[in-house]
Amino acid sequence: MKKVVLVSKSTGQRGQQGKKKVYEIVVDGNVVILSWGKAEEALRQTQKKVFANSTLADWFAFDKKCEKLDKGYEVAYTA
Repeated sequence: MKKVVLVSKSTGQRGQQGKKKVYEIVVDGNVVILSWGKAEEALRQTQKKVFANSTLADWFAFDKKCEKLDKGYEVAYTA
């Protein structure tokens, strides 16, 4: 299992208060689980995608990571 957690400063008033957004990508074989939401809240939105093989799942996860980095997110940690 591979996991990448990205964080970004929130927009608007929440961002002015120092609050952050979090985006998590978990790859487990051919399954990718995405979750996102407010960093200070445990409840987040999730989406699960199943691919034909693990290579396609890895590529999708890499693409999502690059997309978020382009939008200003930073890698908080990988596992």
